[in-house]
Parts: sequence; structure tokens; C-alpha cells
Amino acid sequence: MSEPPSIENEVKLQRELGLWSVIFFVFGYVVGAGILIQTGVTAGVTGPALWLAFIIAGIPSVIGAILICYVVSAFPVSGGAWVYSSRLGSPFIGMLVVATVILNIVGGLALLALGFGLYFEVFIPGSFLIVAIIILLVFYITNLFGIKFTGWLQILLAICGDFLVILIFIIFGLPHIDVNKLRGTGSGGLFPMGIIGVFMGAVILSFSYQGFTAVAEIGGEVKNPRKNIPLGLLISFFLIATVYILVSIVMTGNMDWRTLGEIEGNLVDVAALFFPPWVLIFLSILILIAIASTIHGILLAYSRNLFSAARDQLLPSFLAKLNKRYKTPHWSITIFVAGALILLFFQASIIDLSIVLAFTGSIGALVLASVPLKLEKKFPELMKKSQFKLKRKVLIACVVINVAYAIFSIILMVLISPIAVLISICFYLGAVIYYIIRKKWLAKKGIDLTEICKTIPEETLEV
Repeated sequence: MSEPPSIENEVKLQRELGLWSVIFFVFGYVVGAGILIQTGVTAGVTGPALWLAFIIAGIPSVIGAILICYVVSAFPVSGGAWVYSSRLGSPFIGMLVVATVILNIVGGLALLALGFGLYFEVFIPGSFLIVAIIILLVFYITNLFGIKFTGWLQILLAICGDFLVILIFIIFGLPHIDVNKLRGTGSGGLFPMGIIGVFMGAVILSFSYQGFTAVAEIGGEVKNPRKNIPLGLLISFFLIATVYILVSIVMTGNMDWRTLGEIEGNLVDVAALFFPPWVLIFLSILILIAIASTIHGILLAYSRNLFSAARDQLLPSFLAKLNKRYKTPHWSITIFVAGALILLFFQASIIDLSIVLAFTGSIGALVLASVPLKLEKKFPELMKKSQFKLKRKVLIACVVINVAYAIFSIILMVLISPIAVLISICFYLGAVIYYIIRKKWLAKKGIDLTEICKTIPEETLEV
């Protein structure tokens, strides 16, 4: 059986990102949807205990980050989700992961673009849809440039947007907190919807932490990845978790949770209670930059996944082609942006998009559950180079907790929005059909997908 044609010389990505790039990439990527777009909707579900929902949502995320550190430190490669699942699992499991990435990222881009457009209505009322389309196209173009340019752009966006807007909101919002609002006095108490409401809120907010795994997608473009990726992940997680808790306390401590839920309130709505109008305009600009940093980060990271899957023949080969000048996977970026534009055309809602994102995230956690357990046995030579190791019992415990939370989340999502879950399931069925057809087509050409997935990408062996 013949081997697939080699395109190694055409598809080699460059290592240009250091530790600070990793930290700012993660911070800029993660801080967006959860705090800036989903907070008001979630407050209407959780009540004043919104901060607790953020903590609960963070528990499986920190465990997931630990597992990512464990895998990436030994196996640094671009398009990590596909590579890990196909090498440590099977091509079929890899296909399920790629399907998860496609649906999750297309939905995430649509959600963020929608949030960007809604915030922009402060300047031009009724413009949210056209603005959402424009912002996607803007970052489609910027992501066609090289990783060095896009990496520095991500740092700039994170500093000017995420850091500044959160810092200003927290510093000026904390002194105005009403303890009675935090306790839910006169509005049903701390848990007006019961503790189940807090868990439902945590499920919705799970997308707000999903960016931690995104750094695995650019492992092939990070300098000294075995050290910089784990360290960058841990630093950024504790920074982001602290920010989330403080912002949610300011939100529910300044505005009644019922009002937040009814108006799908955001930072500007709450900031209007203690800032003059001119400051709100400045704050709105910073928030737009913060959301933009997440849109940029998504395209920067996950386009590499389609690139890697295409390089291994799972997806059509044109997706593995790089721009000749900037060495960026332009066709993969195009696929994601086009899919998000289609969702905007059908005007999907924030809550439905949130459920789709949470559902695909949980499916991904289940599919990838066994991957870390196989690493040491299957690739011992890579584990010897790893700078982030776990005892076997700790590793198993992390996997079990991740699986249990994923199953619990799926059950809650079926109760919250069965239609969104059903649409997601139909997408997965379509992916399975595609996989069967694709594998048979490759076999007729003498290409064995299973054999391809036994190889280790060259960039993994270079560090």
C-alpha cells in the first residue's frame, strides 16, 4: 500500500512565540465570551451566586489544563487535538475531535461576532449584524499574515482590551457593591433557582474557560514548548480565574440579578451605574478590543487543527496548503469564517450558541478522556523529554473527574436546550458519514489512514 504524497516542505510552521506570547495568547483568547457576553444571561439562571458558577466551571477547566500540560510538554505540535487523538487513539476518534473543533469554533466565532455587534450598538444602534460580519472579515484578513505578526497583535489586543477593561471595571466597581444584592436579599436569596441553577450556569459558562486547550493547537509554533506551554497555562489560569470571580461579584453586587437576566446585561450596563457617559464610551471601545482579541485568538489557534488533519489526509489536501509568503493555513481560516458567517445569517441566539459550545466541549472531553493515559506507554521516548509529569494515580483521578463532569454537563444541556443538542448530534452523524466515505476513497488510492496516524509529526521531534 503506497504512502500519501509528502508535502512536508510546504507545510512546516515556524516557532516564533515565547512565554509571554503564550500567556497573553491564552488571556486574550479566554477572556471574552464568559465575562463580556454570557454574564447577564447566566446571572438570570444562577442568581447572585454567579461567582460560584464561575468557580465550578473552572474546576474541570483547571483539570483539563493540567492534562493538556501533561500531553503538550511531551508532544508539542500544531493542530494538537487532531494529532493527539489520532496518534494516541485512532483516526475515527481523531475525526470526532476534528468535528468537535469545527462546530465549536464556528459557533464560538459566531457568538463572539454577535457579542461584538451588540456592544457596537452603543455607537450605531441597529448595526449589530453588519458589524458582526465586518469584524469577522477583518480578522480573517489579519490572520492571513505570519505567526510572528499575529502573535504580537494578540499581545497588543490583550493588553489594550482585556487587561485594561477588566482592571478599570473591577477597581471602580468594587467600592459600589451592595452587599444585599450579593446576598440576594429580597430577591430569593443567594440561590433563588436552587443549587441546580448554579450548576446550569456553570455549564453555560464552560465556554469561558475553553481557551486553555487552544494553546495546544499552536504547540508547533512555540519556542521551548515543553517548558513555556505548561508554565504559561498555569499562570494564565490563575490570573483569569481571579478576574472572573471579581468581575462577577461586581456585576451582581451592583445590579439585581433579575434585571441582569431580563436585559441580558453586560459590563457596560452595570458600569453605567457608577461611570459618567464619556467613560462608558471609552469602556465600550476597550470591550470591543477585548472581544476582538478572542476572535483573533480562535482563528490563530484552531485553523492549525484543520491544517494538521488535512496534512494527514483526513480532510481534503487543499486545507494543508500554506500561504507561500506568510506560511499561514489560509484555507483552514477561510472555512471557519465562512461557517460563522452562515450562523450569523440564520441569527442564532446567544443562549443556543452557548449550549452548542458547551455540548461540543463536553463531547470533546469524553472523546479525549483516555488520550493522556496512553501517552507514556505508546511514546515513552517523548515522555523522557517532558518537563511536566504526573503520577499515575493523579493522572487517572484527573481523567475520571473530567469524564464525570462532562456527562453531568451533557445531561443538563439536554434539559436546557434539547434543540441545540439535537442539531449538534446531527452534525456529528454527518461527520461519521464523511469519515466512512473518505476512508474508503483513500483506500482505493492505496492510502492507509491508520498507517499515517502511526507517525509522529517532525516538529515534535525537533525540540
